[in-house]
Amino acid sequence: MNRFPIWKGNRIGRYDDRLILRSVIFFALIITALSAFVIRLTEGNILLRIFLLFLIVVLYLLDMLYKWKSGNMTDIRNRQAMARMLLENRWFETEPLRQSRTGGRMERIIYFPALYYRRKKRHIYVTVKISMGKYQDKLLTLEEKLETGLNCELVKKDTRDIWVKYEFLTGVEKNRIDIQDVKAKNGELNLMKHISWKYDKLPHMLISGDTGSGKTIFLLIVIKALLESGAVLHICDPKKADLSFLSRIMPDVHYDTESIMECVEAFYEGMETRYDEMQEHPDFRMGANYAKVGLTPHFLIFDEYVAFMDTLAKKEWEEVMKLIRIIIMKGRQAGYFIILACQRPDAKYLGDGVRDQFGFRVALGSMSASGYTMMFGSIDKQFKEKDIAGRGYVNTGNGVVTEFYAPYVDPGYDFFTELSRIYEKRQQEGEACDRMYENGSETAGEE
Repeated sequence: MNRFPIWKGNRIGRYDDRLILRSVIFFALIITALSAFVIRLTEGNILLRIFLLFLIVVLYLLDMLYKWKSGNMTDIRNRQAMARMLLENRWFETEPLRQSRTGGRMERIIYFPALYYRRKKRHIYVTVKISMGKYQDKLLTLEEKLETGLNCELVKKDTRDIWVKYEFLTGVEKNRIDIQDVKAKNGELNLMKHISWKYDKLPHMLISGDTGSGKTIFLLIVIKALLESGAVLHICDPKKADLSFLSRIMPDVHYDTESIMECVEAFYEGMETRYDEMQEHPDFRMGANYAKVGLTPHFLIFDEYVAFMDTLAKKEWEEVMKLIRIIIMKGRQAGYFIILACQRPDAKYLGDGVRDQFGFRVALGSMSASGYTMMFGSIDKQFKEKDIAGRGYVNTGNGVVTEFYAPYVDPGYDFFTELSRIYEKRQQEGEACDRMYENGSETAGEE
């Protein structure tokens, strides 16, 4: 029978609810035994006895310090907490034995769930055996209890044969990266050390967050990385706020209603034209995407999408929704991707399953329970609130909602200057390529 190809870890036993006490007693017995042996061995030498007893105490303290630094003490505490979870919820099977002298009924545990614990650095792995017993449903949805009890975040859940494996991460904020480390290449945009948006496989991004949540800064971070990668950007900012200032340094930035509607329509037409170009390309094969034939990705970045739709007449917003829906359904293979940002993902403008088609969904700042449900659907998760700019929750397309920290940006960082520099560099590189192409054409003509 195939199992996970790695060691599952320590099995949680029925007596592990007192694991800390057992560990203390075990070490106390070892110290007592060693002390008794030293006393007997050094009956005639008091100084040697004192030295050896002192050495034992020092070694014991060093061992305790090592266990605390390496996380072994945390492992013991976590294993004890998991054992108590199983026992207090009575997720085991028993059989009666006999009545006790006090009139109580005695029972014996005949089945205890196969639950394993393992830790590697800041990653905690919990593996559960699927037994088809009466507590199976509880054991297959442990993420909420373990996240709260072990102070960690679920980052992956995998089922293989008769095993379900949970992977948690402690200290998620330590995986936050700097804006300079955010890069888009090979169809992937890294946003944390363990989180990236793989837009070639899971296209389109949906961002939500109230004022002050860091939503605009996050959009600028994404714009900077995509601009550096050579992608073509189409930016819409109906509130004529921060993103609209980019019109001073780059084309295709729109902020009035008519211009935004024209931008969406042009983006849709560009996608349809791209499919014709791909099919005529000599390297095109069935199933190949835009990158296989050397084409550049396009991104429609739409801030305050819901607020913009609220300003339109019904006929107009229905037309915009129709185009957005088609782009979302067809854009991946052609390399046409949408990034929508709003304060709340209103189902009115993201209905008919469109919201579920966004491969990367991130909610920044604090949201109500209904807000999280609108973003991620109904899930068993305890959302925590922390007053940290750029913090929130994300679903990267793997069905797991986990804590997220947007890349760190220094308070003095000047986006306008940096984006101007990147765009000018792109223009210079494009002009240089054009000159090389012209020179090559002239040389071929002379020959």
